Amino acid sequence: MSNKHQSPKVNTFIKSCGRTDVVLLAVCLSFYLFFPVFDGPVWCKDSLSYASMSISREPIYPLFLALTRVRRGTEISEAGMMAVVIVQSLLAGFATWYAGYMISKTKNRNRILQIATIVFQFAVSLLCRFAAVRSSVYTDCIMTEGLCLSLFVLFIVELYLCIIGERNRHTAAALLLSFLLFNTRKQMLITLIIMGVVFSWYYMIQSRQTKKFFVLILLILSLVPTGNLLDRTYQYAVRGAWIKHCHDSMGFLCVLLYTSDVEKDQELFRDETLKRLYLTIMEQARQDQILYEDAEPGWLPLSEHFADSYDDIGYGIINPVIEGYIREHFTYSEVEEALIYDEICDQMIKTLLHQKRGPLLQVWSYNIWRGFVNTIAKTTNLLSLYSLAAYLGTGMLALYLTAQKRKLQDKYRQMPEVTVYGNSIEQIERSLVFLFIVMIAIIVNSLAVGLTIFTQPRYMLYNMGLFYTAVCMMLYDFTLCKPHA
Repeated sequence: MSNKHQSPKVNTFIKSCGRTDVVLLAVCLSFYLFFPVFDGPVWCKDSLSYASMSISREPIYPLFLALTRVRRGTEISEAGMMAVVIVQSLLAGFATWYAGYMISKTKNRNRILQIATIVFQFAVSLLCRFAAVRSSVYTDCIMTEGLCLSLFVLFIVELYLCIIGERNRHTAAALLLSFLLFNTRKQMLITLIIMGVVFSWYYMIQSRQTKKFFVLILLILSLVPTGNLLDRTYQYAVRGAWIKHCHDSMGFLCVLLYTSDVEKDQELFRDETLKRLYLTIMEQARQDQILYEDAEPGWLPLSEHFADSYDDIGYGIINPVIEGYIREHFTYSEVEEALIYDEICDQMIKTLLHQKRGPLLQVWSYNIWRGFVNTIAKTTNLLSLYSLAAYLGTGMLALYLTAQKRKLQDKYRQMPEVTVYGNSIEQIERSLVFLFIVMIAIIVNSLAVGLTIFTQPRYMLYNMGLFYTAVCMMLYDFTLCKPHA
């Protein structure tokens, strides 16, 4: 396509990319494409449920796999899998490059920050490939993280650009990316909360644009029924039933069962069928020693025991017991079985919410802290101390820069002709905005995952590279404004 047929915005974007940017884009794409060539696509435990369009899955990733023809009848296509991971790798390469490009563009075209941003995203992938037990990058895997990790980086960058530039296209991009994310993986409903908090802070407190704030909140809220419509349309097309995907309740039920005291909590059940199912589940869990009472004392042993027990309770006990009961007593279709399964889980949750709160609060607090640690490091006693120091150090640096910005603002009022003051103020503000968005994302994700499932690295590393990018941005400002203190 010739330039005369391209939009002015596309032309402007292309012209703004220098030779170094093009080289870095090639490096990013080559880095991520190396893994599918070297390792090949990776079929994971959850992959079949996406390829088979399981009723428990959100619509976008199964549709993506269907378009790339990963599954042909009962056979799994190697060519289809390779097509998936190539697309995921290209997206990851672009997202990594785009993050570095935009950070550099908004920070005085600083190449060091651009390269650092890229390196941090590379480091996350390298840790997954060479340091983690899984020994594979997520872009190589047939699972939602293959798309979501990249889309989340783009979401955070677009949200950042939306705040510092107040451009409608960045707001629209953030809303669209949020929609794609939570319709790919339900954990990504956190993006709605993140946008809500960030927009509340900026438009209600900082800029006091109340009208725009309420418009944005309405747009955020509209994403929920729109996503619901997409989910139901997808299920109707696949199954002929106007329903949402099912089995969302099982995760939180695992948490409540883990901390349940069977002697006391069985008295909470009024329905005899639910009570029998509960007792059957708890008896098996006790035998397998995967309950709160079986964990060793201490935050790390307990959080690790809970993480190790979670899937065993859910997939190893809850599913066989409840699904076995349904199939034994009823003749249901797939849809009817899924709906009654959810109804049983929901009723158990409502009952077990009345359990003694002490163990539950302890598991929640340990699990949430584990999420904070896994976001920027790995859960060990030593690295948990490092994580605490990193968060506190980052907070102290942010406070220092805030104070420095105020000093510079005072000087700029006195000497507005000294443009370096104005530039330094703007640079500090941008770094603090980016840090604020990333920290809100870390807090919301750690709380949401910590309260409902377990905070394994797979669910937490969305913000790992972004956190260290934010720190580097502030260190850049620390050196930039120090001479003017």
